[in-house]
Amino acid sequence: MSVTKSEVLIIGGGVMGSAIAYHVARQGRQVLVVERSEEVASAPAASWASAGGVRRQGRHPAEAKLAVEAIERWRTLEEELEAGVQYRRGGNLLLAETDAEAEQLVTFVREQQDLGFTDVRLVDRLEVTALVPGLHAGVVAGSYSPGDGQADPALTTRAFATAAQHLGATYWKGTAVLALLIEGERVIGARTGRGEIQAEQVVLAAGAWSDELAGTVGLRLPIKMVALQMVLSTPAPRQMLQPVLSAVSRALSLKQVNDGSFLIGGGWPGDPTADRRSYMLREESVKGNWEAACELLPLVGQQRIARAWCGLEAQSIDGLPFIGPIMGLDGLTVAFGFSGHGFALAPAVGRAVSEQLIGRAVPELDGLRAGRIESFQQDAVEEFLG
Repeated sequence: MSVTKSEVLIIGGGVMGSAIAYHVARQGRQVLVVERSEEVASAPAASWASAGGVRRQGRHPAEAKLAVEAIERWRTLEEELEAGVQYRRGGNLLLAETDAEAEQLVTFVREQQDLGFTDVRLVDRLEVTALVPGLHAGVVAGSYSPGDGQADPALTTRAFATAAQHLGATYWKGTAVLALLIEGERVIGARTGRGEIQAEQVVLAAGAWSDELAGTVGLRLPIKMVALQMVLSTPAPRQMLQPVLSAVSRALSLKQVNDGSFLIGGGWPGDPTADRRSYMLREESVKGNWEAACELLPLVGQQRIARAWCGLEAQSIDGLPFIGPIMGLDGLTVAFGFSGHGFALAPAVGRAVSEQLIGRAVPELDGLRAGRIESFQQDAVEEFLG
Protein backbone atom coordinates (compact mmCIF):
# COMPACT_ATOMS: atom_id res chain seq x y z
CA MET A 1 0.00 0.00 0.00
CA SER A 2 1.25 3.50 -0.85
CA VAL A 3 2.60 5.88 1.80
CA THR A 4 2.00 9.63 1.58
CA LYS A 5 3.96 12.07 3.73
CA SER A 6 2.82 15.46 4.99
CA GLU A 7 4.06 17.97 7.52
CA VAL A 8 0.59 18.30 9.08
CA LEU A 9 -2.31 15.85 8.71
CA ILE A 10 -5.80 17.08 9.62
CA ILE A 11 -8.51 14.48 10.01
CA GLY A 12 -11.88 16.07 9.30
CA GLY A 13 -12.71 18.80 6.81
CA GLY A 14 -15.55 20.42 8.75
CA VAL A 15 -15.50 24.04 9.79
CA MET A 16 -12.89 23.43 12.52
CA GLY A 17 -10.66 21.20 10.44
CA SER A 18 -10.82 23.54 7.47
CA ALA A 19 -10.26 26.66 9.59
CA ILE A 20 -7.17 25.01 11.07
CA ALA A 21 -6.01 23.93 7.60
CA TYR A 22 -6.37 27.48 6.31
CA HIS A 23 -4.30 28.96 9.11
CA VAL A 24 -1.63 26.23 8.90
CA ALA A 25 -1.35 26.71 5.13
CA ARG A 26 -1.12 30.47 5.68
CA GLN A 27 2.03 29.78 7.71
CA GLY A 28 3.54 28.18 4.61
CA ARG A 29 3.37 24.67 6.03
CA GLN A 30 2.43 21.54 4.10
CA VAL A 31 -1.01 20.32 5.15
CA LEU A 32 -3.17 17.40 4.06
CA VAL A 33 -6.87 17.23 5.05
CA VAL A 34 -8.69 13.90 4.91
CA GLU A 35 -12.49 14.15 4.74
CA ARG A 36 -14.75 11.11 4.61
CA SER A 37 -17.57 12.79 2.66
CA GLU A 38 -17.38 13.63 -1.03
CA GLU A 39 -17.80 17.30 -0.11
CA VAL A 40 -17.01 19.23 3.05
CA ALA A 41 -20.04 20.27 5.11
CA SER A 42 -22.21 17.39 3.94
CA ALA A 43 -25.15 15.78 5.74
CA PRO A 44 -25.32 14.80 8.55
CA ALA A 45 -22.17 16.52 9.85
CA ALA A 46 -22.50 19.45 12.26
CA SER A 47 -20.90 21.87 9.78
CA TRP A 48 -23.76 21.14 7.39
CA ALA A 49 -26.52 21.19 9.99
CA SER A 50 -25.51 24.04 12.31
CA ALA A 51 -27.86 26.88 13.13
CA GLY A 52 -25.12 29.32 12.11
CA GLY A 53 -25.28 31.64 15.09
CA VAL A 54 -22.28 33.96 15.50
CA ARG A 55 -22.47 35.04 19.13
CA ARG A 56 -20.50 35.90 22.24
CA GLN A 57 -23.52 36.30 24.51
CA GLY A 58 -24.00 33.33 26.82
CA ARG A 59 -20.49 31.92 26.41
CA HIS A 60 -18.67 30.02 29.13
CA PRO A 61 -15.78 32.10 30.52
CA ALA A 62 -13.31 29.55 29.12
CA GLU A 63 -14.46 30.48 25.60
CA ALA A 64 -14.66 34.23 26.13
CA LYS A 65 -11.29 35.28 24.66
CA LEU A 66 -11.81 33.14 21.58
CA ALA A 67 -15.31 34.56 21.18
CA VAL A 68 -14.11 38.16 21.30
CA GLU A 69 -11.41 37.43 18.73
CA ALA A 70 -13.76 35.49 16.48
CA ILE A 71 -16.43 38.20 16.41
CA GLU A 72 -13.85 40.70 15.20
CA ARG A 73 -12.67 38.30 12.51
CA TRP A 74 -16.22 37.73 11.27
CA ARG A 75 -16.51 41.41 10.33
CA THR A 76 -14.06 40.97 7.45
CA LEU A 77 -14.05 37.19 6.96
CA GLU A 78 -15.73 37.30 3.56
CA GLU A 79 -13.04 39.65 2.25
CA GLU A 80 -10.29 37.57 3.85
CA LEU A 81 -11.52 34.29 2.37
CA GLU A 82 -12.71 35.91 -0.86
CA ALA A 83 -16.05 34.13 -0.60
CA GLY A 84 -19.59 34.88 0.49
CA VAL A 85 -20.71 33.25 3.73
CA GLN A 86 -23.99 35.19 4.19
CA TYR A 87 -22.69 36.84 7.34
CA ARG A 88 -25.11 39.34 8.84
CA ARG A 89 -24.43 41.38 11.96
CA GLY A 90 -28.01 41.64 13.19
CA GLY A 91 -27.38 41.16 16.90
CA ASN A 92 -28.40 38.56 19.44
CA LEU A 93 -31.36 39.07 21.76
CA LEU A 94 -32.05 36.92 24.83
CA LEU A 95 -35.60 37.52 26.06
CA ALA A 96 -37.25 37.49 29.48
CA GLU A 97 -40.96 36.71 29.70
CA THR A 98 -41.51 37.33 33.41
CA ASP A 99 -40.28 39.87 35.94
CA ALA A 100 -38.26 37.14 37.66
CA GLU A 101 -36.50 36.33 34.38
CA ALA A 102 -35.86 40.03 33.83
CA GLU A 103 -34.08 40.11 37.21
CA GLN A 104 -31.95 37.17 36.06
CA LEU A 105 -30.95 39.18 33.00
CA VAL A 106 -29.63 42.02 35.18
CA THR A 107 -27.04 39.62 36.60
CA PHE A 108 -26.49 37.98 33.22
CA VAL A 109 -25.67 41.29 31.51
CA ARG A 110 -23.21 42.19 34.25
CA GLU A 111 -21.49 38.80 33.77
CA GLN A 112 -21.28 39.33 30.01
CA GLN A 113 -19.67 42.72 30.45
CA ASP A 114 -17.18 41.26 32.94
CA LEU A 115 -16.14 38.76 30.25
CA GLY A 116 -15.25 41.64 27.94
CA PHE A 117 -18.49 41.70 25.95
CA THR A 118 -18.81 45.41 26.60
CA ASP A 119 -21.60 46.16 24.13
CA VAL A 120 -24.07 43.77 25.78
CA ARG A 121 -26.84 45.73 27.48
CA LEU A 122 -30.18 45.29 29.19
CA VAL A 123 -33.15 46.48 27.10
CA ASP A 124 -36.69 47.08 28.29
CA ARG A 125 -39.98 46.08 26.69
CA LEU A 126 -40.12 49.26 24.61
CA GLU A 127 -36.69 48.74 23.07
CA VAL A 128 -37.27 45.01 22.61
CA THR A 129 -40.39 45.66 20.54
CA ALA A 130 -38.53 48.27 18.51
CA LEU A 131 -35.83 45.71 17.75
CA VAL A 132 -38.34 42.93 16.98
CA PRO A 133 -41.89 44.03 16.16
CA GLY A 134 -44.50 41.36 16.67
CA LEU A 135 -43.14 39.58 19.73
CA HIS A 136 -45.81 38.15 22.01
CA ALA A 137 -47.11 40.46 24.73
CA GLY A 138 -45.47 38.56 27.58
CA VAL A 139 -41.93 39.64 26.72
CA VAL A 140 -40.78 42.17 29.33
CA ALA A 141 -37.03 42.67 28.76
CA GLY A 142 -33.97 41.38 26.96
CA SER A 143 -30.20 41.14 26.92
CA TYR A 144 -29.04 42.59 23.62
CA SER A 145 -25.66 42.01 22.01
CA PRO A 146 -25.64 44.16 18.84
CA GLY A 147 -22.25 42.91 17.63
CA ASP A 148 -23.38 39.31 17.26
CA GLY A 149 -25.02 37.84 14.19
CA GLN A 150 -25.29 34.83 11.92
CA ALA A 151 -23.76 33.16 8.86
CA ASP A 152 -24.24 30.13 6.64
CA PRO A 153 -22.30 27.15 8.09
CA ALA A 154 -21.87 25.15 4.87
CA LEU A 155 -20.75 28.20 2.88
CA THR A 156 -18.33 29.17 5.64
CA THR A 157 -16.82 25.69 5.83
CA ARG A 158 -16.36 25.53 2.07
CA ALA A 159 -14.87 29.03 2.04
CA PHE A 160 -12.22 28.00 4.57
CA ALA A 161 -11.51 24.81 2.61
CA THR A 162 -11.18 26.63 -0.71
CA ALA A 163 -8.96 29.32 0.81
CA ALA A 164 -6.76 26.62 2.37
CA GLN A 165 -6.37 24.93 -0.99
CA HIS A 166 -5.50 28.22 -2.67
CA LEU A 167 -2.66 28.46 -0.14
CA GLY A 168 -1.42 24.97 -1.02
CA ALA A 169 -3.38 22.63 1.26
CA THR A 170 -4.37 19.27 -0.20
CA TYR A 171 -7.79 17.73 0.43
CA TRP A 172 -8.55 14.03 0.12
CA LYS A 173 -12.35 13.94 -0.05
CA GLY A 174 -14.40 10.77 -0.05
CA THR A 175 -11.65 9.11 1.97
CA ALA A 176 -12.26 7.27 5.24
CA VAL A 177 -9.65 7.31 7.98
CA LEU A 178 -9.56 3.78 9.37
CA ALA A 179 -7.12 4.20 12.25
CA LEU A 180 -4.46 6.43 13.72
CA LEU A 181 -0.91 5.10 13.43
CA ILE A 182 1.23 4.99 16.55
CA GLU A 183 4.89 4.25 17.10
CA GLY A 184 5.83 3.96 20.75
CA GLU A 185 4.08 6.91 22.39
CA ARG A 186 3.91 9.03 19.24
CA VAL A 187 1.09 9.29 16.71
CA ILE A 188 2.83 9.27 13.33
CA GLY A 189 -0.09 9.39 10.90
CA ALA A 190 -3.18 7.51 9.83
CA ARG A 191 -4.30 4.54 7.79
CA THR A 192 -6.95 5.50 5.24
CA GLY A 193 -8.92 3.88 2.47
CA ARG A 194 -6.49 5.50 0.08
CA GLY A 195 -3.30 4.39 1.78
CA GLU A 196 -1.11 5.24 4.71
CA ILE A 197 -0.25 8.83 5.64
CA GLN A 198 2.77 9.70 7.73
CA ALA A 199 2.91 13.16 9.28
CA GLU A 200 5.01 15.14 11.72
CA GLN A 201 1.83 16.37 13.40
CA VAL A 202 -1.72 14.97 13.35
CA VAL A 203 -4.82 17.02 14.17
CA LEU A 204 -7.96 15.04 15.01
CA ALA A 205 -10.96 17.25 14.22
CA ALA A 206 -13.49 14.64 13.11
CA GLY A 207 -16.40 15.98 15.11
CA ALA A 208 -18.89 13.39 16.30
CA TRP A 209 -16.75 10.57 14.93
CA SER A 210 -13.55 11.58 16.74
CA ASP A 211 -14.13 9.01 19.48
CA GLU A 212 -13.95 6.12 16.97
CA LEU A 213 -10.51 7.17 15.77
CA ALA A 214 -9.20 8.02 19.24
CA GLY A 215 -10.14 4.51 20.26
CA THR A 216 -7.73 3.06 17.71
CA VAL A 217 -4.83 4.29 19.88
CA GLY A 218 -6.46 3.37 23.19
CA LEU A 219 -7.87 6.80 24.02
CA ARG A 220 -11.40 6.81 25.44
CA LEU A 221 -12.98 10.21 25.10
CA PRO A 222 -15.65 11.77 27.35
CA ILE A 223 -17.69 12.80 24.32
CA LYS A 224 -20.80 11.26 22.83
CA MET A 225 -22.68 11.63 19.58
CA VAL A 226 -25.96 13.52 19.75
CA ALA A 227 -28.43 14.44 17.02
CA LEU A 228 -29.54 18.07 17.32
CA GLN A 229 -32.54 19.23 15.36
CA MET A 230 -33.16 22.20 13.08
CA VAL A 231 -36.51 23.28 11.56
CA LEU A 232 -36.89 25.53 8.51
CA SER A 233 -40.09 27.39 7.66
CA THR A 234 -41.43 28.40 4.30
CA PRO A 235 -40.16 31.84 3.21
CA ALA A 236 -41.75 34.90 4.83
CA PRO A 237 -41.17 38.49 3.67
CA ARG A 238 -37.50 39.29 4.13
CA GLN A 239 -36.00 41.33 6.96
CA MET A 240 -38.89 40.82 9.35
CA LEU A 241 -36.42 39.63 11.99
CA GLN A 242 -32.91 41.03 12.37
CA PRO A 243 -31.44 39.68 15.64
CA VAL A 244 -31.07 36.02 16.51
CA LEU A 245 -33.64 35.35 19.24
CA SER A 246 -33.52 33.10 22.29
CA ALA A 247 -35.42 33.14 25.56
CA VAL A 248 -34.54 32.43 29.17
CA SER A 249 -37.23 29.79 29.65
CA ARG A 250 -37.29 28.24 26.19
CA ALA A 251 -35.07 25.77 24.34
CA LEU A 252 -35.03 27.99 21.27
CA SER A 253 -32.87 29.80 18.78
CA LEU A 254 -34.72 31.68 16.06
CA LYS A 255 -33.36 33.59 13.11
CA GLN A 256 -34.44 34.64 9.62
CA VAL A 257 -32.14 33.64 6.78
CA ASN A 258 -31.55 35.39 3.47
CA ASP A 259 -34.53 33.97 1.55
CA GLY A 260 -36.94 34.97 4.35
CA SER A 261 -37.29 31.52 5.91
CA PHE A 262 -37.18 31.17 9.68
CA LEU A 263 -34.46 28.81 10.92
CA ILE A 264 -35.34 27.32 14.29
CA GLY A 265 -33.11 25.41 16.68
CA GLY A 266 -32.38 25.27 20.37
CA GLY A 267 -31.02 21.81 21.05
CA TRP A 268 -34.14 19.72 20.56
CA PRO A 269 -33.02 16.10 20.15
CA GLY A 270 -33.33 13.51 17.45
CA ASP A 271 -31.62 10.13 17.54
CA PRO A 272 -28.41 8.96 15.85
CA THR A 273 -28.91 5.72 13.94
CA ALA A 274 -27.21 2.58 15.21
CA ASP A 275 -24.47 2.83 12.56
CA ARG A 276 -23.69 6.44 13.66
CA ARG A 277 -23.95 7.64 10.09
CA SER A 278 -27.43 9.18 10.04
CA TYR A 279 -30.29 10.22 12.33
CA MET A 280 -34.00 9.86 13.00
CA LEU A 281 -36.21 12.85 13.79
CA ARG A 282 -38.50 12.82 16.80
CA GLU A 283 -42.00 14.02 15.98
CA GLU A 284 -42.42 15.52 19.44
CA SER A 285 -39.19 17.52 19.04
CA VAL A 286 -40.27 18.99 15.71
CA LYS A 287 -43.67 19.89 17.15
CA GLY A 288 -42.26 21.35 20.36
CA ASN A 289 -39.57 23.40 18.63
CA TRP A 290 -42.06 24.84 16.13
CA GLU A 291 -44.59 25.73 18.81
CA ALA A 292 -41.94 27.46 20.93
CA ALA A 293 -40.97 29.67 17.96
CA CYS A 294 -44.59 30.44 17.07
CA GLU A 295 -45.42 31.40 20.66
CA LEU A 296 -42.46 33.76 20.99
CA LEU A 297 -42.87 35.36 17.56
CA PRO A 298 -46.41 34.74 16.24
CA LEU A 299 -45.29 35.84 12.75
CA VAL A 300 -43.60 32.45 12.43
CA GLY A 301 -46.98 30.76 12.72
CA GLN A 302 -48.09 32.40 9.48
CA GLN A 303 -45.68 30.03 7.73
CA ARG A 304 -45.49 26.25 7.71
CA ILE A 305 -42.68 23.81 8.26
CA ALA A 306 -40.73 23.29 5.05
CA ARG A 307 -38.33 20.66 6.39
CA ALA A 308 -36.53 19.47 9.48
CA TRP A 309 -33.21 17.71 9.97
CA CYS A 310 -30.57 16.83 12.53
CA GLY A 311 -26.82 17.27 12.64
CA LEU A 312 -24.58 14.78 14.40
CA GLU A 313 -22.57 16.62 17.04
CA ALA A 314 -19.92 15.68 19.58
CA GLN A 315 -21.24 16.54 23.04
CA SER A 316 -18.53 16.76 25.68
CA ILE A 317 -18.97 15.78 29.30
CA ASP A 318 -18.70 19.39 30.52
CA GLY A 319 -20.16 21.12 27.46
CA LEU A 320 -16.80 22.59 26.43
CA PRO A 321 -14.52 21.56 23.57
CA PHE A 322 -11.21 19.76 24.00
CA ILE A 323 -8.46 21.61 22.11
CA GLY A 324 -4.74 20.91 22.15
CA PRO A 325 -2.16 18.16 22.58
CA ILE A 326 -2.83 14.87 24.32
CA MET A 327 -0.41 13.83 27.05
CA GLY A 328 1.21 10.47 26.33
CA LEU A 329 0.43 10.67 22.62
CA ASP A 330 3.08 12.96 21.16
CA GLY A 331 2.35 14.35 17.74
CA LEU A 332 -1.43 14.37 18.28
CA THR A 333 -3.52 17.55 18.67
CA VAL A 334 -7.29 17.43 19.03
CA ALA A 335 -10.14 19.87 18.39
CA PHE A 336 -13.53 18.35 19.07
CA GLY A 337 -16.45 18.29 21.51
CA PHE A 338 -17.85 21.71 20.59
CA SER A 339 -21.26 20.60 21.89
CA GLY A 340 -23.43 22.49 19.43
CA HIS A 341 -21.89 25.94 19.90
CA GLY A 342 -18.54 25.86 18.12
CA PHE A 343 -19.31 27.33 14.70
CA ALA A 344 -18.87 30.99 15.65
CA LEU A 345 -15.46 30.26 17.21
CA ALA A 346 -13.97 28.67 14.08
CA PRO A 347 -11.86 31.65 12.89
CA ALA A 348 -10.24 32.00 16.31
CA VAL A 349 -9.85 28.25 16.90
CA GLY A 350 -8.15 27.87 13.52
CA ARG A 351 -5.66 30.60 14.35
CA ALA A 352 -5.03 29.37 17.88
CA VAL A 353 -4.42 25.72 16.94
CA SER A 354 -2.12 26.69 14.06
CA GLU A 355 0.02 28.70 16.47
CA GLN A 356 -0.01 25.96 19.07
CA LEU A 357 1.28 23.53 16.44
CA ILE A 358 4.41 25.61 15.92
CA GLY A 359 5.10 25.80 19.62
CA ARG A 360 3.71 29.21 20.51
CA ALA A 361 1.96 29.81 23.81
CA VAL A 362 -1.80 30.19 23.34
CA PRO A 363 -3.20 31.11 26.77
CA GLU A 364 -6.69 31.66 25.38
CA LEU A 365 -6.96 27.86 25.06
CA ASP A 366 -6.03 27.18 28.70
CA GLY A 367 -9.58 26.56 29.88
CA LEU A 368 -10.26 24.25 26.94
CA ARG A 369 -7.07 22.19 27.06
CA ALA A 370 -7.37 18.56 26.04
CA GLY A 371 -5.59 17.52 29.24
CA ARG A 372 -8.97 17.89 30.98
CA ILE A 373 -9.84 14.49 29.54
CA GLU A 374 -7.81 12.83 32.31
CA SER A 375 -9.43 14.90 35.07
CA PHE A 376 -12.92 13.40 34.98
CA GLN A 377 -13.82 10.61 37.37
CA GLN A 378 -14.23 7.31 35.58
CA ASP A 379 -17.68 6.65 37.04
CA ALA A 380 -18.82 10.10 35.86
CA VAL A 381 -17.54 9.36 32.35
CA GLU A 382 -19.32 6.00 32.30
CA GLU A 383 -22.57 7.61 33.43
CA PHE A 384 -22.24 10.34 30.80
CA LEU A 385 -21.55 7.87 28.00
CA GLY A 386 -24.47 5.82 29.26
